[in-house]
Formats: sequence, C-alpha cells, structure tokens
Amino acid sequence: MTRDNFNASLDVRQQFLSLLYHKFPGEAAWTLIDQGRVASPAQAADVQEYNRIGDKNKLRVAGQVTTDITLNVYVEDDIEELGRFLGNVRPGGGWVGTEVIQLDPTVKADLKIVNFDGITTAAAILFTEYINEFKPFNLSIPLDADGDVRIAELSGAAVAYYIIPGAGV
Repeated sequence: MTRDNFNASLDVRQQFLSLLYHKFPGEAAWTLIDQGRVASPAQAADVQEYNRIGDKNKLRVAGQVTTDITLNVYVEDDIEELGRFLGNVRPGGGWVGTEVIQLDPTVKADLKIVNFDGITTAAAILFTEYINEFKPFNLSIPLDADGDVRIAELSGAAVAYYIIPGAGV
C-alpha cells in the first residue's frame, strides 16, 4: 500500500486575524471588544457508561452537550469592556462613579468571533463562531507584583456554540 500525500501545505493563521464581538439580547449592533486577550469556547457531551456482568466491554452513550466559555480581558486602565461582560454598559458621558460592577450570573449576552483571511478591511471572512447566551459564573482579577498588566478572567456557560463558514470558502 502506498502512502497518501497531503492535499495542501499546512497553513497557520495568526490570531490577530480574529475579532471578538459582544451583544446583549435586544441590542441591534455588535460591539467590538478591543481589550480581549483570550476567548476559549469548549464543548463536552455528558457520557453514560453501560456494562454487563461477564463482559469486559462497556457501551458509552453521549447525552446532552454543555458549552463552557473562558474569556480573558485586559483591565489595566480601562474597565469598560469588563463592565460590559458583567452587565454594566458605560454611559455615553462616562462613568458617574456610583456604578457597582460585580459578578452577576443572571446576566447573559451573545458573543461572536469573526475570523478573516487577512488584516486589511477587504479581507474575506473565513468563518464566524457564535456563542449564544453566555453567562459568567466566575471572575478573577489577580494583582501580581511580577506581572506587567492586569488581566480579568471570566468563565461561565453558554446555551450554544457553533461555527458558520464564510460564503465561497
């Protein structure tokens, strides 16, 4: 038997070709997240195992799919985007100084990650990832004497995660 050849060279995309957007339910427009550092959607299916006496094999059956999301956002000098993820939209005139920005697991929002084939404004969309109804469950903003910037980590769950390829790709 002969060895198969690869169909194409391995292409590696730089992550600056992806943009992260946020939108609350009812908002008309998506908001570009400028301070995003990491967006990590992960899905897993619940698995049930069934076995029987005298059989060394087990049957594994997949059930419901859960979606977990981890987001890292820079918060060094600007908490506007962290506030947005936690349900507080900065007023047009700026913060008043009486707002309380804190973890609220009832806040939900949609996220999308648009992936492009280049860095120019004429770049084509390769695919778009959608994260529906993200709810933050954990918030961590470590302060490290050896660190160079502060990064907030939000993790939580979403109702769905899916990918839509770009047209003609």
